[in-house]
Amino acid sequence: MSISVKRRADAALSGYVWAAGAAAAASGILAGVLGFHALDPARLVLGGDGSWVPQLTVMTLAATLAALGLLWSLRIAQRNVIAGARFFLPPGIDGLTGLANRAAFCRSFDESLDGIERKGGLTLLLLDLDHFKEINDTFGHHAGDTVLAEVGRRLRFVCGPEAVIGRLGGDEFAVLIQGSPAATDIAAASRMIIAAIRKPIPCDGHALRVGVSIGFLSTEDRTASRDDLMRRADRALYAAKAAGRNCAVAFDPDMDRDESHRRYLERELRGALINGEIAIDLQPIFAADGETLQGAEALARWNHSYRGRIMPAEFIALAETSGLIHQLGQVVLRQACRAAARWNGLFVSVNVSPLEFRRDDFTLNVRQALADSGLPPDRLVLEITEGVMIESAEQTLHTIRAIRALGVKIALDDFGTGFSSLSYLRKFELDALKVDRSFVADLDNGAEAATILHCVVNLGRALGLAVVAEGVETAEQARFLRAAGCHRMQGYHFGRPLTLAAFEAQFGLAPGAGEGQRAVA
Repeated sequence: MSISVKRRADAALSGYVWAAGAAAAASGILAGVLGFHALDPARLVLGGDGSWVPQLTVMTLAATLAALGLLWSLRIAQRNVIAGARFFLPPGIDGLTGLANRAAFCRSFDESLDGIERKGGLTLLLLDLDHFKEINDTFGHHAGDTVLAEVGRRLRFVCGPEAVIGRLGGDEFAVLIQGSPAATDIAAASRMIIAAIRKPIPCDGHALRVGVSIGFLSTEDRTASRDDLMRRADRALYAAKAAGRNCAVAFDPDMDRDESHRRYLERELRGALINGEIAIDLQPIFAADGETLQGAEALARWNHSYRGRIMPAEFIALAETSGLIHQLGQVVLRQACRAAARWNGLFVSVNVSPLEFRRDDFTLNVRQALADSGLPPDRLVLEITEGVMIESAEQTLHTIRAIRALGVKIALDDFGTGFSSLSYLRKFELDALKVDRSFVADLDNGAEAATILHCVVNLGRALGLAVVAEGVETAEQARFLRAAGCHRMQGYHFGRPLTLAAFEAQFGLAPGAGEGQRAVA
């Protein structure tokens, strides 16, 4: 139920509760007076035989108990009303926001479709709140409810009384507008909605902030079904999420073609996981001297049956959205552990998707991969991104501690591209910091980039972390990073990713032979 309706229900019942309380108090006082009058000394002072007093006292006490019972019953009824209070709401109204619920919104949608020609078309907006889960996780569900109720109020204010606004469930909302305004007008209205929702929402002394992504479309096609239009708007919403959130994207027919292609690739990827088409390439990681090989980073590759080798940029995001990232991650982790177990002393580094890292069984899968391969735990490094720590801090901290308890090391990948918060570096128990390649590439653009990189390296060293620089492509960059204090480096200057066989051949890594760390001429 909406917060305003709850308050009205509370006020309505509170009057009866306090009235019963007052009656109980008055009865109690009267009973006390009568009881006092019934005493022999009081009768002598006040006069009268007082024969009627005991009977009236008993009646007053009975009335007092009845009033107290009524008070208790009303209080219970009040709690039930506040907890449910469905009879205060007309059918089809969402209890939390006061907006139309999903069923009522769909009925209004169908009615609008029936009169679409008479009303000049319709416009549909689908909205999904950004980072709402973090508010629930950090401040609790009460704060989440406050945010949803306030978002509903702001939507009503921005969209006006003519628009049909519904809460479809969770943090998903929809707006239906009669007519087909120009795309520029819809985009302008969407920007107003985004700006309104992004304003801080006060709650228990905190200023809560959420964003919103919007997908929209306009149509005058009477033959289109509600489900079809919702699906198209959802495609646009997905595109808005992919574009960085906090934006609005109009549906484009190409999105349907892209979706068909995506479903085709998803089927292909499922087959690739079954048929063993996923393999790893290995990129060498060197010590600061640029000559001592210390380990390698495992990179997923898809050996497609007729398209050849497909790079991860084409299928990692697909694996995440299709739910295949867990299987893919297990395949890469197992292959990386088996490969590193063939070498003496070298470590292997494996990228872990945030979705995979947050799974309850992730630690168990790591333990199993180590046991199956025989790789010592201290020679496995798992790389996570800052997004993992921000989106689910407590769960991430628990998982990191469980992983490190196995002896496995944790590296923060792509440092500097996200929030780069010092508090996260201090709170989470990390072993290495990987400087994003963009910082290294900017070294050729002036002194400012060099200063920033110096600060990042010094920060990592001050926290006791091994600092690894990615994307080193020139000898000049390597010299600078060595002087700045980087512990390790990787990039095309030292070696491109190679297949397992080529990697072992190039660096003389016959299985089980050689020294732990190899100097490369």
